[in-house]
Amino acid sequence: PHCATQHAPTPQRTRRREASCATRPHDCGSDATMIIARVVLLPVAASALLAAAPATRRPATALSARTNYYNTLSQADKLNQLGRCRFMDRREFDDGIAAIDGKKVVIIGCGAQGLNQGLNMRDSGCDVSYALRQVAIDEKRASFVNAQGNGFTTGTYDELVPSADLVLNLTPDKQHTAVVSEVMPMMKQGATLAYSHGFNIVEEGMQVRDDLTVIMVAPKCPGTEVREEYKRGFGVPTLIAVHPVNDPEGKGLAQAKAYAAATGGDRAGVLESSFVAEVKSDLMGEQTILCGMLQTGSVLCFDHMMERGVDAGYASKLIQYGWETITEALKHGGITGMMDRLDNPSKLKAFDLSEELKGIMRPLYVKHQDDIISGAFSSGMMADWDAGDSNLLKWRAETAETNFEKTPAGTMDISEQEYFDHGVLMVAMVKAGVELAFEQMTAVGMKPESAYYESLHETPLIANTIARKKLFEMNNVISDTAEYGCYLYDQACKPLLADFMKAVDPTTVGVKYNTGDNGVDNKRLNAANAAIRAHPVEVVGAELRGYMSDMEAIASGAEANAQRAAGLEWTATSNQL
Repeated sequence: PHCATQHAPTPQRTRRREASCATRPHDCGSDATMIIARVVLLPVAASALLAAAPATRRPATALSARTNYYNTLSQADKLNQLGRCRFMDRREFDDGIAAIDGKKVVIIGCGAQGLNQGLNMRDSGCDVSYALRQVAIDEKRASFVNAQGNGFTTGTYDELVPSADLVLNLTPDKQHTAVVSEVMPMMKQGATLAYSHGFNIVEEGMQVRDDLTVIMVAPKCPGTEVREEYKRGFGVPTLIAVHPVNDPEGKGLAQAKAYAAATGGDRAGVLESSFVAEVKSDLMGEQTILCGMLQTGSVLCFDHMMERGVDAGYASKLIQYGWETITEALKHGGITGMMDRLDNPSKLKAFDLSEELKGIMRPLYVKHQDDIISGAFSSGMMADWDAGDSNLLKWRAETAETNFEKTPAGTMDISEQEYFDHGVLMVAMVKAGVELAFEQMTAVGMKPESAYYESLHETPLIANTIARKKLFEMNNVISDTAEYGCYLYDQACKPLLADFMKAVDPTTVGVKYNTGDNGVDNKRLNAANAAIRAHPVEVVGAELRGYMSDMEAIASGAEANAQRAAGLEWTATSNQL
């Protein structure tokens, strides 16, 4: 795609590309939404292919090759980019949106991230419009309805992209290559291309025109929560980065900071990072604790309660709203705060269960992190893209048929404390998943601050989505990449925990574990408390939460969730549209 432009490549960029192309051919293909040729030969050849590309859509074809940017780096550069992480002082955002104030911001993609980021940016004073495919406008698809229904100017790529100062690519990952390849020739000289996830750059090796600035502003949660936290006067932690080979004017960091301020991220904490660090940490977090562990835990805990004779409606409600209630304590007080909500015998039981779970699941977490770092995960997922999402669609259908998904939550009242008292196993699963994900991310060179946001802090924001409409809602609002990774983890973790679930104490979920007094062995309790507080995720978490003085508590339960759902501006359909 870098050749699909009227601008001649610089000698420096030409040498870099020649070195890359000598060993790796680049993409030639299309996706289901549009066809565009990707070539890395001569600008004239690329332009000719673009001019000859048919206007009609055709089925996706397998891409002949992709270049993993991370794997082209030297070991030193890999370590350098993985370790990029600087917690930015709040005063660095005193200029607010100044760097993009008065600029024309065009967003491509009006799903959960696209719409909700745009709403925040508009409320912050930005000039925002949406560029959509002609077919989406003609057929009044969800993206068009979302944009028009919220009062935004909408138009085609041809109508809006050429005048844009910033083009925000907020489409699903699988569409990035086709979308960027199509809009890049339309972008004016010196414009900025922005992402909220760097998969296209890091895992697919997208090369962008030399004159364009490429930045990333990545809120660490689903799009719906980006909006909800903003409306509460807060925000969500955000990673920002500038692609090192695309900052010709040196304006990338200032624009990324302004973009983060416009979405409210500066109120919760911003990390100056890299495309590589964001992608590798984001993939690990979403596959394991953020989505995969919550899905696996939901299905296993529900089936376990059914086998033990717990009322189905009660079990469904305990899980659907229990993750949110339990992790709300996690958000404000870390693992320490979550565990402190349990009485002493329950705390010790949860601690022991979490240690056992960590022993069983650690090899799975190691494998996920290894596959993410090597690129094996991305290659497997992109092969599934090329096969028409065969595995993704199969796993999505299987999830919809689980007993938990099909059983409505009961109408009985469950108090806040009851979610903890009757959910000791769920607490243990959260603790084990957060600690394992954090440990594996830092083990490969990611900074503790980044690992914290991608494991502990984002978990309650994902749990909020389950409280709305169970696993359907979670998998609907997360990215297509996160959804695929969630299912991949779930497919491996459920059989891995089969023996554990058969042997686990039935009183650890669905009923009150401790029916006696609060007495325990003081030495065991002190040792458990010390181990909880000494874990590195707690050490860095205590510091980072200190910067989040504006963070508000969220009311949990069915009624509170219904009220929040009624206020969503986004129309939920599918993250694949």
